[in-house]
Amino acid sequence: MIDSIPQAAVVGGSIVAFAGDLPESHREDIYLSTMYAQRATRDAVRDGLSGDWFDFYRNTLKYIGWDVPAPETLSAVRDDVMGELALQRISARMGEMFSSPLRRALVALEKNALALKLFESTSLSQDAGCFQMIPCSLKGPNKVEMGLYHRQFTIRQSVSRFLFVDSVKQVHSSTEQMSVITFNTLYYAQFREKVKKAVLSQSMEYLRSLEI
Repeated sequence: MIDSIPQAAVVGGSIVAFAGDLPESHREDIYLSTMYAQRATRDAVRDGLSGDWFDFYRNTLKYIGWDVPAPETLSAVRDDVMGELALQRISARMGEMFSSPLRRALVALEKNALALKLFESTSLSQDAGCFQMIPCSLKGPNKVEMGLYHRQFTIRQSVSRFLFVDSVKQVHSSTEQMSVITFNTLYYAQFREKVKKAVLSQSMEYLRSLEI
């Protein structure tokens, strides 16, 4: 399905990074599921079927077999750079095993103009934006533990860049949420072909590899 399965990638408005030596099949499952859920959520929000982006996104993942507990809403803090704050949040909540591959992915993303443009343009819509960061680590033979960090924000004026720039003056309001997920690949197997077929109907233009 995906010719080469990278250790990290931009998937639309998400950054996915893997710790350790996850099998390629696990990585592909997670990339395609993320792409599937984002597309379904974008369509639902665009068509007025949902006003809560993250709630619909999580429910879509549940629909294809993911175990996604209710998210924790994080206390508001002043931040200058969204990418740095997200990394700090994940490090504090999940530790170095998860924050380290994500840190390398962000370093690679800042140097990759095409991947950064894809991520930021997909994340932004007029005066609002949202994105996910999803670090993953193998938990057992058929299980992957993941952090699902989500940030949703409104901005005072139209911008094209936000992840690596000072955001204090441009962000009007913001909410951060996070869930810790265990992805069971055996259970997901019953949904795998359905997700692949759905994703096959769109191009792979929403995925960009990051070298970490």
